[in-house]
Amino acid sequence: MRALIGLPLRWLRRVSLALIVLAVLGLAAEFVYRSALDVQRDRVYAEFQLAASQHIDTLRKRLDAVLDLQQLLAKHVDVSGTGSAAEFSQITRPVMRVHPFISAIVFAEVDTRASGTRYPVRFALSDGAWPQPGAKLNDEGPLALAAIEQAVKHRTTYATPPLSSPDSDRADGIRLFAAAGDGITAVFLHLSDLAESTLWAGMDPDARDMAFTIVDATDDPTHAAEIYRDTVSDGFETAYAEAVPFANRRWLVIATPMPKHYELAPQPSVKRQRYAGWAITLLATLIVASLQTRNAVIRGHVQRRTAELARSNQMLAETNATLEAEIRQRIASEAALRESTTLQQAILHSADYAILLTDNTGVIRVFNPAAESMLGGRAADVVGKRTPLAFIDDGDLAQMAEESGEHGFEALLATARHREASDPLELDLCRADGRRVPASISVSPLVDATHGHITGYLLIAADITHRKAAESRILHLAHFDPLTDLPNRSLLHTRLEEALDTAATCKQPLAVLFLDLDRFKYVNDSLGHQAGDALLKAVSGRFRHCVREQDTVARMGGDEFIVVLSELEGRDHATEVAGRIIEALNAPFDIKGHRLTVTPSIGIAIYPEDGDKADLLIKHADAAMYHAKEQGRNNYQFYERRFSTSVSARLNLENRLRRALERDEFEVYYQPQVETATGEFVGLEALLRWRDPEHGLVSPDEFVPVAEDSGLIVPIGEWVLRTACRQNQAWRSARLLDVPVAVNLSARQFDEHTLLGTVAAILDETGLPPQRLELELTETLIMRNPELTAELLDAGKRLGILISVDDFGTGYSSLAYLKRFPIDRLKIDRSFIADIETEPDDAAIAQTIIAMAHTLRIDVLAEGVETVAQLRMLRNWQCSAYQGYLCSHPLPTHEMTALLRGLRAAHMLGLPEVGHA
Repeated sequence: MRALIGLPLRWLRRVSLALIVLAVLGLAAEFVYRSALDVQRDRVYAEFQLAASQHIDTLRKRLDAVLDLQQLLAKHVDVSGTGSAAEFSQITRPVMRVHPFISAIVFAEVDTRASGTRYPVRFALSDGAWPQPGAKLNDEGPLALAAIEQAVKHRTTYATPPLSSPDSDRADGIRLFAAAGDGITAVFLHLSDLAESTLWAGMDPDARDMAFTIVDATDDPTHAAEIYRDTVSDGFETAYAEAVPFANRRWLVIATPMPKHYELAPQPSVKRQRYAGWAITLLATLIVASLQTRNAVIRGHVQRRTAELARSNQMLAETNATLEAEIRQRIASEAALRESTTLQQAILHSADYAILLTDNTGVIRVFNPAAESMLGGRAADVVGKRTPLAFIDDGDLAQMAEESGEHGFEALLATARHREASDPLELDLCRADGRRVPASISVSPLVDATHGHITGYLLIAADITHRKAAESRILHLAHFDPLTDLPNRSLLHTRLEEALDTAATCKQPLAVLFLDLDRFKYVNDSLGHQAGDALLKAVSGRFRHCVREQDTVARMGGDEFIVVLSELEGRDHATEVAGRIIEALNAPFDIKGHRLTVTPSIGIAIYPEDGDKADLLIKHADAAMYHAKEQGRNNYQFYERRFSTSVSARLNLENRLRRALERDEFEVYYQPQVETATGEFVGLEALLRWRDPEHGLVSPDEFVPVAEDSGLIVPIGEWVLRTACRQNQAWRSARLLDVPVAVNLSARQFDEHTLLGTVAAILDETGLPPQRLELELTETLIMRNPELTAELLDAGKRLGILISVDDFGTGYSSLAYLKRFPIDRLKIDRSFIADIETEPDDAAIAQTIIAMAHTLRIDVLAEGVETVAQLRMLRNWQCSAYQGYLCSHPLPTHEMTALLRGLRAAHMLGLPEVGHA
């Protein structure tokens, strides 16, 4: 029986050392693996958090755009009213085309005489929009009614929680209500369409790497109403959430990774590290076990030999056998110890993490090379002399002692045990040179396998400097513009609100400056967006030098900037800063080899006389900025109440222009161009006119600048070009006239890269020969970028069309450039022709232009000829042609056709023709 019991005990004694090696090295391998896995997961989560934050920022900008749109619509209603339902639909239809997730835009009049909280309303609806006429907004339920009451009470935009649409039980829509005039505007949004088009912008669903869930957590965060959810499997460990305020509600956007994206499973390199550690551990265990087994076998042989020799010399044999056994056992033990020590040293030297082993009192016994590199100390100066507390700041130690109730090394152990149950212990470790290193620290006890006592502690520290830098970068991107590094719109509102609170407390004024760079679009169109970005960075750098340290310079977006002047000393202070900014931008910028000069238009609003809210001050400064543009740009204007009316009138005119293009309210008048020598028609100039049904004939000086700024001049100009070509071809077909028709080009049309393609398509569509079309460009336009102009004009000449320069003499043309450009005709501006009879200087300028054109073999046409005396002088100077009231006023199509028929009849009968002088 004893023999049977003794067998397992002997076997355990043989492998006891191997088990110890297996436990110690296996524990070290697992610690290294866990630390590497934590670093991998930190990096994956930082990448996922950055990507999710960028998507959510896109959603936030789209929501801000919807709110800006509704505020603009409310402002329009305040100034101009809604008009008829058809007019209201005409205004809102383009908005719904641009934002397809908007299912309806509604205006409702509020009857304040009604009792209770019910509001009888009437609707002005967009075409096909829900709800049907005759419905009431308060029929939507108490949630919509509450939002209406808040919007009317506070005069700002309020949103409802998610509501069900009439054709679905799913809460797939919200309502935005804003006070406007005597009522409210309501915008109906499809939430799924909004989220899908914003978060992914048409991206292939198979290419998405994360899914989003949006909930409304305004009222009860624990029972938030779901707004939108992607179809995705549950059970992912990684998630990122961000709150998005929207129309006095608080949305929570939650991002989770799609399957096979941002996975937290161990990467192959981490797994290989684990497998390598265990392989080394098992190899060391097998070596130790083999040595112990071999020792036992040898001992058995010695015992058998000793038994055989015992018969002759038992005492001597027993002594020799015992001595030999002890010697061999000691040799084997020493060899196993050397091998174990070598393996441990290899692991410690190859690890990428700082590894410290201490005894029970905390004195460091092992300090690996990674720890020397990370903490800046030598092992010889640390081992046996110091504890890990030497690398921890005194303030952090005091805080750990206060939280744990322990002191010294025990406080560190207690804190590590508490943190490892939830989050790793993160500290800024102090290097020997005084520099601080952020680190993630794990502390584990080393337990004696035989007695179960703690023999020391293993500390593993990982440098998390890169992770901390990524977190700091993400926080910076949330509040600063990535291009100029100026505060963005979000941080601007925060700082402006704080400045307003301080101003209200100290009873000090405050100024908001709204800056817009004049004609910045031309830089992007001519030199590219990289040059535009470089110019914006250079401009923002000069802005910083024009204000004090306590002031704020922020970028609103595009080429718009906001300057907040706190602790304002008076209006003169705001005037001084605005003048300093204008002066700072006067110096040219060297951008990609080009010397560029940019000018600002600045609007100024003062607290408290121009408003006491952040949004109101920005709005009024914006209105003043538009007035500065109307005053010729490159100046500043203080806000006046009439500016809001001017902005509304401009918006109304822009809406009428859009309607005029759709309703075909434009007309083309034609003015003849006559040869000075013979009186024959040599061309016609097409002139745009607008006959508004309500206001009659609108002056081009009134509506053309608005069309230019809004971009409507591009489709309007294309319509003029097509109409003039079609009519000229009709006169050619009727054999009434066969001369070129001249069409003016605006700067916006000239900047369109599809200009020549559009011209070619219109010529092909109308059948007009290219040589019967003349494009007129102003002198300032062609000299804006001579190199690009030369390329475009050369391409036009290859197409076969004629090129003329309008208003010549008013700009800054260079004869060298005029010689390079393929120009067919110069048109002398009417300002030089009007007084050539009485002003010798004007006569000399006109005569010089004619002589110069003859030298360059270019035809000359004089504009604004109204008297016979002017015509005689032009004949003497050999001016090729003229146009003006002396020959004919601009005529509508039917009158010009009648004139041409009369000229043809007179020619056939041999009578004197109209227009001969």
